[in-house]
Amino acid sequence: MADPRAEHGEGSQPQGALTGLVDEDATRPESQFAFYLDQAALVTLGVCYERVPRFGGGAYHPILRRLEIFTDEPLRATVKDHEKRATMVLDLEEKVAAAVKKLRERGLVSPYLRSFVVARVNPLRWIKGEPPPLEEVLKTMRERAAKFNVEKIKPQDLAGAAGPPDEET
Repeated sequence: MADPRAEHGEGSQPQGALTGLVDEDATRPESQFAFYLDQAALVTLGVCYERVPRFGGGAYHPILRRLEIFTDEPLRATVKDHEKRATMVLDLEEKVAAAVKKLRERGLVSPYLRSFVVARVNPLRWIKGEPPPLEEVLKTMRERAAKFNVEKIKPQDLAGAAGPPDEET
């Protein structure tokens, strides 16, 4: 069976694409490649998918999209920044996956467990005004995920994570 992400361009080899752009002109600012790269967050997620093809990037995209922007730094330098952030996201994912596993062991079942845990450890929803840098947010989230108390989570808490109930017709 074909990988559905490959049909939609997800999980493709972003490094290969970035390598081609770096080879084209590594001294040009990253912002000049925005047309090709779409969103800075997608570059970081692409690196994550390259390293872990079954990575659940959808839970992290809103955070990255809010905090990552294209810069006027040379592309060669920004690729290294995206790789560093991808390492931080994957480290956070390990902690989130451990919390999700503990929730499943307690009998909680939902396709939204990962998104639920990420939302619970995300400090951005409480920050008014200018958010801190992405690296700081990821560090905070990693710390919160590491000490995530699954004993406090009730099945009712997960009910809201799935969205409103379907309307009966």
